[in-house]
This record gives sequence, structure tokens and C-alpha cells, in this order.
Amino acid sequence: MEEIRSLLTAYVTEDEPPIGLSGEKVLAAARLSRRRHLLTGAAALAVVVLALSLAVVVLPHRSGVATAPCPAASDTRAALVDRLSCVVGRAVRSLLPPDAQITRLTIPGEVPPADPFHLIADPAGDAPRDALFHMGVRVTDARGSGSVYVVMVPSRNSGGPPCKEPGEIVCRTEPTPQGLLWLSTLRSGDILTHRVALATPDAVVQFRSNDSGALEQAGVPLPKQRPEPTLTLEEVRELALTPGLSF
Repeated sequence: MEEIRSLLTAYVTEDEPPIGLSGEKVLAAARLSRRRHLLTGAAALAVVVLALSLAVVVLPHRSGVATAPCPAASDTRAALVDRLSCVVGRAVRSLLPPDAQITRLTIPGEVPPADPFHLIADPAGDAPRDALFHMGVRVTDARGSGSVYVVMVPSRNSGGPPCKEPGEIVCRTEPTPQGLLWLSTLRSGDILTHRVALATPDAVVQFRSNDSGALEQAGVPLPKQRPEPTLTLEEVRELALTPGLSF
């Protein structure tokens, strides 16, 4: 908890925007917090490799996706999670092949939720919005397995993140009515990642997609499992601009 609290405090108080969300530090802090909550004593110290859950959910055809409005409440953290999860899940599903399968990416000991897109909210304060909201799913279709991740965090900083990261192939910024959009494609070893972040005055919403269905781990190379990332850069851009992803 303290790792996440410190990380988020830095993001919302420093002059620079919270661009580290795209890296591994925030996710590593979140996973470390959840490991310490789920695993105790020597078991916690022994866990050095994160694993995939094998709870597979087969997506229905797009026409079968529910059309009822997502929940509107945000007065509690649980209600906010339900609303954001619904919006994220429908947005991602709309971009996937009708026969795609989804596997929730979880840490050992964690029970996958019935909805693979149900967000984790690692608290960083008392208000419903004061948390690190995140989740990752493995998507398997006829071309192989890849992943889609989302990270959302409240932030008062509306600046745009810089380019020139290691392994960067493409990087550009784009002003939108919602805020500054940052689009990038990066290569790390054999893995290609499309990543888009939207920096609004009160939050940063970031989606990314790669060509590996394995869970991202700091310092552990990912196996390439499909010819290209699950989603194109334009599709990841579309996700970042999804209406309703507000706190």
C-alpha cells in the first residue's frame, strides 16, 4: 500500500505528468501491494514469478454484447469500479474478433473475477477516486495470443509526456477536446507494444496492447505469441478516447 501511495503522490504533485504509468514501476507497486496482501510470511518472499490464470471467458459475437447502459454511480469506490469496468469491457470487446477468448491476467492466489475486465482498485486515499485502477487481459484469437492493459489514475497534472524512450519506434502527441493524447509504439526484444495515454486535467487514462499473452513482469522477457499486437495503435487510441472513463 505504501509503495502505491508514494508513487501516486509523486504523480499528482510533481511538475511532470504521470508518464511512468506506462512503465513497470506503477504496475510493479500495485502487484507488490497485492502480493503482500494475498501472500504472507515465507510464501510471500518465495514468490518471484507472476503467473497467468487460466480462467477463460469466450466472447460472444459483438451483436450479443449487452446494450443496456453501464452503471452511472460513482459515490463509492465499488460503484466507480463497476462503472469503469463496464465501460472498459465494452470498449475492448467491440474491437476484438467475435471468436476471441479472454484470460484474465492475475497473480498467484488471486481468484479471477467473473468479468475479466473488472478493474482492480489499489487504494491511495479515502475518496472513491483515490486509487490506482488497472487490469490486464490475455486475448487469444486465430493469430495467436496478445494482451490488453489499462491503467487509470487521478492526477491534477494535464501536461503531455515526453518522447524519446528506449526502444521507441513512434511517438507523437495530439491535442483533443478531452485533453492531450500521447501515442507511441515501442519495441523491447521481440515484443511490440502500442501505447496511448490521455492526460486530462484530473486524470490520466492509459491503454496498451502487445503481441504476448504472458503477464508483464519487471526484468522478465516476454515471449512473442502472435505476429502483431492484439490491437493496432489506432484501436488503442480509440480506447483511450472512450467516453465515460472519468472519475
